[in-house]
Amino acid sequence: MSSASSRAMRLLPLAALVASPLALAAEPLKVFSPRLADPEAPIYTTFTAETGIPVELVETSMEAFTDGMRAAAEEGATPPADVLMVVDSANIHRQREAGWFQPLESETLEARVPEALRDLEAGWSGYATRARVIVVNEAKLDWVPESYEALTDPRLAGRLCLGGGASAYNTSLVSAMVAHHGAEQAEAWVEGLAANLARPAGGRDGELFAALAEEGDCAVTVANHYYLLRMLGGEEAEQRELAESLTLVWPNQAGEGLEGRGAYRNVAAFAVARGTPNADAARLFLEHTASDAVQQDVAEGIFYPVVADIGPIEAVAVFGEATMDALAITAMGKQAETAREIMARAGWE
Repeated sequence: MSSASSRAMRLLPLAALVASPLALAAEPLKVFSPRLADPEAPIYTTFTAETGIPVELVETSMEAFTDGMRAAAEEGATPPADVLMVVDSANIHRQREAGWFQPLESETLEARVPEALRDLEAGWSGYATRARVIVVNEAKLDWVPESYEALTDPRLAGRLCLGGGASAYNTSLVSAMVAHHGAEQAEAWVEGLAANLARPAGGRDGELFAALAEEGDCAVTVANHYYLLRMLGGEEAEQRELAESLTLVWPNQAGEGLEGRGAYRNVAAFAVARGTPNADAARLFLEHTASDAVQQDVAEGIFYPVVADIGPIEAVAVFGEATMDALAITAMGKQAETAREIMARAGWE
């Protein structure tokens, strides 16, 4: 097949592939996605409906899956899945370096997914994003920080409460600071955070929200936006009231240069597994995750879509428009090890 014919095949609409040999073969596409494990999720059912390719969710432990991917990368064995979901820049970088991913070519993904949220040469493309934001109890504060850098301000001494350093989300936030400011300034920033802590770092985002809402020193934290969004839209009145007592602050929305770079964001992505015998179907699935229908489903949930001009977006309806940091996920991931070393030296574990 000529390169021109190959490109034409890649650009065929998904629906046109129902009658193709690829679809007629109907070999299941194996997907490992513990965070999206409902086989009836629209992302899977619509893919099958449009292509004729069934999706089989791989149900196994992370340990067993890791062993299988290691064997695929090191020994050329068939991987346990054709496609895997991977969340967070540090995880993406680690799994890429371990040889888990297989490069792909896709004009569809290049056109629809921003470059900062994909790396096709590495074998992955973003599906949804989440923002790491500042959350405060304004009733406990005389002054509200409006940037990540401001979290080290002495006016917050004894007021800051953070989750553990083992959290991938906190590691990636520090990675972003390293990428933007350099390791030396990022380390000084982490030390400033440690100096402002009201208590030793630890606890999940929901637990930190509770600490902010109740009596005590905790007044400021950093959390993923969707935890607060989920609580605000939940059925439990107590959780809604707790969330309503807190304020989400979009960081770094004003100023020149890095001061106004926007809120740090991370990504949930899908990757093609190295050695998959179903590379064409895997590529089609990644392209499907960037379709209008799938991205609108993302927008109506608790995350942000990666494709432009999708909406309405539930998070925007609740929290308003915000500028997001354009830092590439790959650039962030490369600083993960440096971030972990900085955090360990500061005792943020």
